[in-house]
Amino acid sequence: MSGVRATCGRPLAQWPDLLEATIARCANWRAVTVLRETASTQDHARSLDVGDVVIAGRQTAGRGRLGRAWIDTAEDGIAISANVATNSPEWISLAAAIAAAQAIEDLCRRVTGGAPAVCLKWPNDLMIAHKKVGGILVERHDRAMTIGMGINCTQQAFPAELSSRATSLALQGFAVDRLDLARILLERLDFWMSATEDSIASEYATRDSLVGTRTLFRTPSGMVDGVVLRVDPSRGIIVRTSRGDQNLLAATTSVFVPEDRM
Repeated sequence: MSGVRATCGRPLAQWPDLLEATIARCANWRAVTVLRETASTQDHARSLDVGDVVIAGRQTAGRGRLGRAWIDTAEDGIAISANVATNSPEWISLAAAIAAAQAIEDLCRRVTGGAPAVCLKWPNDLMIAHKKVGGILVERHDRAMTIGMGINCTQQAFPAELSSRATSLALQGFAVDRLDLARILLERLDFWMSATEDSIASEYATRDSLVGTRTLFRTPSGMVDGVVLRVDPSRGIIVRTSRGDQNLLAATTSVFVPEDRM
């Protein structure tokens, strides 16, 4: 589907009241901070408590897993960080990815009557038509565990080095309001925060884009090439290689993509 001109969305001044109304219906969120601009919502969230949410109109120095940079999306994406109390980062990462995928599909369906199929590429990528539309980052700190979520919404183009593997909802033909997406995302994340591990694993499996594929992984001990058998939130991704099955942990493993910055 060709790109569309995305909606401008509501002014940032309207965001706090509408987001407060959203989290009032949720069990896991107690307060929301709306920033016009910040270097990183993840860093800002470190000073806050469990149940606090940070959202920025613009994030200028976001980051992904393993120290990668998340490109500046200007005012074309959403960047949200939410503090939760948990000792299971692997489960929370999968739950957040499911929540984001469902939020995208829900909003697009409400706006246009149709929705993109959002797949999940372990451990943290949101994919549409084999291109990355967003990502999840879970970080632990003294006060809580922080879930960071970034989604590309209204971009009409990406830098040349990313154009073959990055996309936005606008480029997929869906004009959305960033605030509407943020509100649905917080509601969905609230639901999946309370879901059972079996429910999370089952839903993730329906969206998993790697199972059955031959994939190259970067690990601390070198590159691993094999066929993905399944994702186990407690053991990582299980890959069949020429030397037998290997469990690769999410904390130290990434799917190999040359020059990956996003």
